[in-house]
Amino acid sequence: MPDVSIKRLTGIAVAVVLAGACGPKRPAGAPTAPPTNFMSRYVGQQRVLRYQADRERIVVKKKDAAQLAGACDAAVQVRAASLQKGAPVLVLESLGAPNAERARPRCKAFPATITLTLTGYESDPPAQVTARLDQIVPTPEGYLRAYGVPFDLAAVAEPAVAASSQTNAPDEERRMGRRVTAWPRKLFWVDPAYRDPAHRVRHEGEVEFEAVVGADGRLYRPQMRVLSMWRFEPARAGKDPLPAHVESRLVFRIY
Repeated sequence: MPDVSIKRLTGIAVAVVLAGACGPKRPAGAPTAPPTNFMSRYVGQQRVLRYQADRERIVVKKKDAAQLAGACDAAVQVRAASLQKGAPVLVLESLGAPNAERARPRCKAFPATITLTLTGYESDPPAQVTARLDQIVPTPEGYLRAYGVPFDLAAVAEPAVAASSQTNAPDEERRMGRRVTAWPRKLFWVDPAYRDPAHRVRHEGEVEFEAVVGADGRLYRPQMRVLSMWRFEPARAGKDPLPAHVESRLVFRIY
């Protein structure tokens, strides 16, 4: 399967380094702090920080409403996750602006690193802590659900062949393409943001690329980190999803 390929870079030439049920009751007595290892699963995950992504430090109290004040969302990658004196803490690297059909970015600049701390959860079980974290820092699927867009396709293995509408595509891909009744439709995407360490470059540009969207609605072999977060309604032959080649575009910002 070919890698995602960049077709055209519009605007100025830019050099950017593109470096991701209830259980049994506990015995009565003193509250038991949640185990420390449950936070480690977040490290490396790519998620969306909601509401207050324009702040370097965010403190969420247990008494706070489910929907926090603010309207700034950012795609992030979890760099560190720990319990500090029992309080869950995530250190997040901002990646760019998330988009969905019903949710467009309302802020364009983010701190390079954001620290999120939950307070008041020190004695709560891991399930309660993760449920709150998943509200504030949902996965792309969780972000779509928050806007009423269901996405429940499990990830599958990389397809060996994909439908194509291109006349120069291999015969098998063109045959698959003739079966397609609906081509992939973009549901969730991220416009990446990069920082010029010298603060001299401010630029917005556009990249067109070709890729394969699997039957699971995910891009395969993404060459930019944010592309692994993108989600599509997959191509279909009638009701059956199938992998397909797609042409799309990505907007990037340097500031």
